[in-house]
Amino acid sequence: MLDDVQTRDPAGQREMTPRQDASNAVGTAPQGLASARAGRLHWTHGLVNRLVKASDGALLTLAGLTAWAVGLGDGAGLSLVQAIIVTAITIDVYLRTMTAIGAYRVENYRQGRKALFDAIGGLLPTGLVLLLLVWAFLPPTDRPDWVALWAGAAVAYLAAGRAVTARMVRRLEGRGSLRRKVVLFGATDSAERMIKHLALPEHRANYDVLALFDDRGADRRPESLAGMPVAGDLVAFKTFLQNNRVDMIVIALPWRAALRIHSLCMQLQMISLDILIPLDEENFKLRLASVRHIGDTPALLVMRQPLRGMQIILKRIEDVAVASLGLLVASPVMLAAALAIRLESPGPVIFRQTRVGFNNRPFTMLKFRTMTVDDTDDGAMGTHRDNPRITRIGAILRRTSIDELPQLFNVLAGDMSVVGPRAHVPNMRVGNYRYAEAVREYAARSRVKPGITGWAQINGMRGGIHSIEKARAGVDMDIHYIENWSLWLDAKIMVSTLATGLFGRDVF
Repeated sequence: MLDDVQTRDPAGQREMTPRQDASNAVGTAPQGLASARAGRLHWTHGLVNRLVKASDGALLTLAGLTAWAVGLGDGAGLSLVQAIIVTAITIDVYLRTMTAIGAYRVENYRQGRKALFDAIGGLLPTGLVLLLLVWAFLPPTDRPDWVALWAGAAVAYLAAGRAVTARMVRRLEGRGSLRRKVVLFGATDSAERMIKHLALPEHRANYDVLALFDDRGADRRPESLAGMPVAGDLVAFKTFLQNNRVDMIVIALPWRAALRIHSLCMQLQMISLDILIPLDEENFKLRLASVRHIGDTPALLVMRQPLRGMQIILKRIEDVAVASLGLLVASPVMLAAALAIRLESPGPVIFRQTRVGFNNRPFTMLKFRTMTVDDTDDGAMGTHRDNPRITRIGAILRRTSIDELPQLFNVLAGDMSVVGPRAHVPNMRVGNYRYAEAVREYAARSRVKPGITGWAQINGMRGGIHSIEKARAGVDMDIHYIENWSLWLDAKIMVSTLATGLFGRDVF
C-alpha cells in the first residue's frame, strides 16, 4: 500500500478530535497551527503579474488572428499555420522582453499611460522579429500590410488591456487586497526601524504590519515598541496565525544572535510563508544571496512559500480533475471493496484517522478499513507486514493499494493533494524516537498539502519506515519534491505510481 502506517481511533470508528490529538502534533506545534484560510488563494502581486502576462499573451494572439483574418480577405496575408507560428514566436519575444525590462510589476500598472508606454517598449523588439518572420513568409508587396495590421491591432488591444489592469489594481489597492500582511519577530532596534519604514506613505499601500512577537520570556521583552504592543512569544504567534492571514514573517534580530535566528527558523519551518531577515547593505555582499526587499530594506529570504499565486490554482485544478476522474473510474472497485469489508468482519467500512496536514493542521484522512478493531492501538509505532490484525480482505486491499482510494474524497475536500508528502499521524515514531526528533527537517513537509502518492513513494519509501536512516531519506525526498514542484513532476509521479507503484514487495 502507499501508506506507511494505519492507526486506530479509540472505538475503531470514531475519529480523534483536534482537542484530543493535536496537542501531540509534529514537533512542539499546537493544534491548528494555521487556519484553513492559510491554504486558500488570495490576491498577491505575483498573482496579478501572472494574470497580466496571461492577458498579454491572449491579446497578442487576438492581434495575430485579427491581422490574419483581415489579410485573408485582402488576399495579402499569411496562411493559418504561418500565422500561428508567427504569433507564437512574437508572444515569446514580447513576454521575455517585458520581463527583462521589469515591466511586470504591480506599481507599473497603477497608471494606464505608463503601463501602455511599457507595453509599446516591449513591442519594439517584437516588431523587429516580426519583420524578419514575414520577410521569410510573404512576398515583398504584402509585408508592410501584414506588419501594419498586426502592430495596429496589438497596440489597440494592449492599450485596452492596460486600462482595465490599471482600474483593477487601483480597486484592489483601495480595498487593501494587495497589502502584504507582515508579522515581525524580535522586539529590537531593527524591528522598530522596520515598523517606521513600512508606515511611510510610499509603503503603506503594499505592507500591513499586523503584530510584533518576541521569542524571549515575558520578563525580558518590552511591552511595546514604536507604538506597537508586543503580542507575546512563539506560542502566542501560533494562536494568532489560526485566525489571521499572514503573508510574510520578518525575523528582526541582529545577526550576532545567530542561535536565536536558527532556533526560530527551525520552529517556523512547517509554516508555508516567506521568512526574511533584514540585511545591512554595508556589511553584506548581496550579489550572490537570495535577496528580497521589504519596502526599500533588503532582506535575506531564508525560507520561501513553495506554492503561490497561479501555482496554487494549477495545483488545485490538477487535484480536482484527477480525483474526479479517479472516483469515476474506481467507483465499481470501491463498491466491491466496501461490500467485502462489511461481509468479512464487524466494524466500519471506512477508517477515519487524524493526520497532520498543510501548515501542521490536523485533518481526518479516509481509508478502507483493513484491520480488526483495536481500541488500545494509537498507531504511533506504525504497522508491520505480519500484523495479526490485518484481515484477509484487508491484506488484498493493502497489497493492491485499493485501501487508499477513499483519500480521493480528501483531495476533493481540499485537505490533501493527489501528489505530495505522505500524511503521518501526530507524534509519529520511528524506532524509539519521535519523527520530529529523529529528522530535523521533518516539519518542513507540512509546507504543502499531503498527498496520496509522492516522490518518496516511487523512490523506495513504500511500506513501513522503521529505521532513522530510511526516515531521513524519505524526508530528503519530500523536501526535494517541495523545492522542485511542477505539473510535469506531478504527472511523472502519477504515471510512475500507476505503472509500478501500486504493487511490489514493500507494499503491505
